[in-house]
Amino acid sequence: MNGRALVLMVTMALVPGVGAQCRAADGAQDAGSAPRPDVAGKIRELSSADASRRAAAACALAGMAAGAASAVPPLVRLLADESAVSPELVCYRGIEPSSGGEFEGLRKPSPGEAAAQALIAIGKPAVEPLVEALADGRPQVRKNAAWALAEIRDERAADPLVKALSDEAWQVRAFAAIGLGELGGGRAVEPLIAALQSEKNAQVRWYAAASLGRFRDPRVVAPLIAALKEGEPRVRAYAAASLGQVQSLLAVEPLIAALSDESAQVRMYAAASLGQMRDRRAVGPLTAALNDRDRQVRVYARAALDQFKE
Repeated sequence: MNGRALVLMVTMALVPGVGAQCRAADGAQDAGSAPRPDVAGKIRELSSADASRRAAAACALAGMAAGAASAVPPLVRLLADESAVSPELVCYRGIEPSSGGEFEGLRKPSPGEAAAQALIAIGKPAVEPLVEALADGRPQVRKNAAWALAEIRDERAADPLVKALSDEAWQVRAFAAIGLGELGGGRAVEPLIAALQSEKNAQVRWYAAASLGRFRDPRVVAPLIAALKEGEPRVRAYAAASLGQVQSLLAVEPLIAALSDESAQVRMYAAASLGQMRDRRAVGPLTAALNDRDRQVRVYARAALDQFKE
């Protein structure tokens, strides 16, 4: 594995799936215009008595992408629909049906989630209605809206997503943390640091840790180093991965120490980050990590050492 492949592997691991978005194409149908006949038919099916048909209709609209812009209002209304459907009926974008672990508790296959995926595919015409949906009184609406905004990556969502970091529903806060990492921008740094340091929900903390690495801002270094000692292994792992992106020499010794963490995922990401940083202090510890009891740690340590040769 070469260095470029290692960087890509760690970056993708930070927030699995996020960023697999469909952007609106040029020449999209205006949201206020009369819907095309095929779009109109699927809009009618969004009101079906059958939850599976509602989900399937939303996914069909997702396949039309920007051409389904006139469906935005009924799709936003469908965000509240929590009726259980088979995962195969939800055209997941960003979080695949097989995803577990990192996304535990965030997925509940439903027409509402299918609607969120359709709105992601439609893209920019959906942003302002989705921002309005972040103020809805129903947590499932806010969660699905935050999910969609995280994937669309439109600057208009930045301040609303910062506000959503304080939402009473942890799922909303989690997607807000993901979305702010995707958007970047300095004003999200302090709110994400606060989430990393004081958020009660571990999943929100690990998304905050993952997102902070995308900013490459000196303010994130000390909080991420401190997070290497936090109690939740996945927070430590994502902090280690983010420190490799930030590229601060202050993180070299803490990352070397993380090569002895009890969690294989932490050791793995610490090795990857040390490879990205290419500080000679890490050569000996990475060489020792070639004998780690976990195969993946050994693979990452070898790839990290290879980067010193490039």
